[in-house]
Amino acid sequence: MSLRGARDTARDIILGAEPSGRAPRQSREAVAVPLTRSNSAQNLRAMNNLQSQLEQVRRQQADVLNANEVARRRLEANQEALSQRLASTVENVASRQDMEQLMRSLGNFESKVGLFAQELANIKGSVDRQAGDIMTINNEVKNRPVTDPKLTASTQLLEQRLRELHNQLIQMKLSVDTEIADRVKANQSQADLIARLQEYIRQQEASKNDILANIARKNDLDKERLSDETKRLNDRIQLISIEVTKNMNEREQKLREDLTQKYNAVQESVKNQLDSRLKYENEVQRKNDERYRGHNQLIDDLRGLLQQDRTKSRDRFQRVNEALAALEHHLELGNRKMDKIINAEIQSRKLHEKGLLGKVDDLEVRLNNYLNSLAKTVEDVRAGVDNIKIPVLDTDALRRDMEAIASDKTKMSMEGLLKLEERISRIQYALNRDRRELHHRLGGAIEKEISKRLKKQVEKLDILMQDIEGTQSKIRDKVERQIPEDLGELAAKVDNLKSQMTLRIDSEEEERYLAIKELQEAYGKIASGARGEPGGPGASTGPVTSTSLKRDIEECKVAIKKLAESVTTVKNVLDRKVQEEIRKREQDVEVLSSRLDSLTIQGLQQLHH
Repeated sequence: MSLRGARDTARDIILGAEPSGRAPRQSREAVAVPLTRSNSAQNLRAMNNLQSQLEQVRRQQADVLNANEVARRRLEANQEALSQRLASTVENVASRQDMEQLMRSLGNFESKVGLFAQELANIKGSVDRQAGDIMTINNEVKNRPVTDPKLTASTQLLEQRLRELHNQLIQMKLSVDTEIADRVKANQSQADLIARLQEYIRQQEASKNDILANIARKNDLDKERLSDETKRLNDRIQLISIEVTKNMNEREQKLREDLTQKYNAVQESVKNQLDSRLKYENEVQRKNDERYRGHNQLIDDLRGLLQQDRTKSRDRFQRVNEALAALEHHLELGNRKMDKIINAEIQSRKLHEKGLLGKVDDLEVRLNNYLNSLAKTVEDVRAGVDNIKIPVLDTDALRRDMEAIASDKTKMSMEGLLKLEERISRIQYALNRDRRELHHRLGGAIEKEISKRLKKQVEKLDILMQDIEGTQSKIRDKVERQIPEDLGELAAKVDNLKSQMTLRIDSEEEERYLAIKELQEAYGKIASGARGEPGGPGASTGPVTSTSLKRDIEECKVAIKKLAESVTTVKNVLDRKVQEEIRKREQDVEVLSSRLDSLTIQGLQQLHH
């Protein structure tokens, strides 16, 4: 092993010296170890070992190719980094530190190349050793006697694969040698480039030194010229300062004289203004005294007028309050009278409705009793009982009662009409159900006299059913006609009541508005007179500061405010009552409409059945 350090190729190229450091280690030759002959089992094991070694050689070859590719990429990356560093070095005029760093980078690159060469040599040696071992085994296999055709075929196949492996190894060796030659050429081109860069750096240093020398000479000339110019400027500044001082003194003297003259004139003007101001103040004091006396007289006159207006306003307020009380009393009497009339009408309608509903209940009871008796008779006939008494129903009386109920002209409430229709529908439904049941029972009865008589009674039920349907249709028409009429009448009454209330409220509000407007006009006249506006009673006087006048005006404002609040309160109370009545009627209409809808649905269901 050499005692020299690692090789620094970049430094050697830059300095132009011989290569330093130790050279890459040469690859060792492969030594084949001969194998002894063995029996057939050993031959099979040897063949298996050869196949495994062959696979291992293939893997090593693939590893070598991968390592070669990685090394090639690493070299390209290092070369690109070196090119970039050289470019930046040229742009920055190749400072000394950058050069040292560049040399260190080149040394590292060279050491990496050496290590890669050593690794490649080691791999090559191991491959050569494996190839020698395989060739030795191949020769031994060839020298063995031919005993088994399978072994011969496997041996031939092994020889073929070994030849292919040998050819691949030779190709790989050639490619590695070519790569090494390319790397040597690339290193040589890099060395040439570094030499050119050194020459360019030396030229740049020389030009820089020339430029610095020229700049130094120019600075010396500029300093001499600047000192001469500074001396001339100092002399000129001294002359200018002397002249400016002289001019300032002359101007200051002239300004002082002008200020003295102006001060004397201002003193004379101030004295004249003081004299005229004293005269003006005396005149103003005299006018103010006269105006104050006129104001006092005006205040006395206004106090009398205000007292009269207060008396009139008090009387008017009293009349307004009395009118409001009378209006409230009249409204209360009207409400009581209307409540009595409505209650009497409601009681009479309730009694009439109760009578009609009682008649309907009586009809329902008679029909139920008759139907129950008729059903019992049918059961007896089916059972073969003798001496059966057939029940008799006065259908004419029932028809007259139903016609009387349907043709009743007395106006009923919507709730009463709906109840009446509901009960008639219930009677119709029960009669229809019992009639179908009797028809069904009499359909299979034997032909007897009693059965014929029962069928005649059932036929009477059919006629009665038609009469009940006619009665129900009349009542339904009455309901459908009366409910919209009642709703329209109720809406008309509400609108009429609302319009009457609105007219009365508007008339009362107009009266209050006129009274308030008169008070506002009086207050405006008093205020305009107090302010001394043109055209007012106090146009020739100043502002009034009487506390009693202000107090009276505030009392008028409070009275007007109370009057407006009372009118608003009455209007709000009436509106609230009207809205409550409307809401109550709307709720009643909704309840009746829901009941009417339910009864209509029931009637449709009964007709369907």
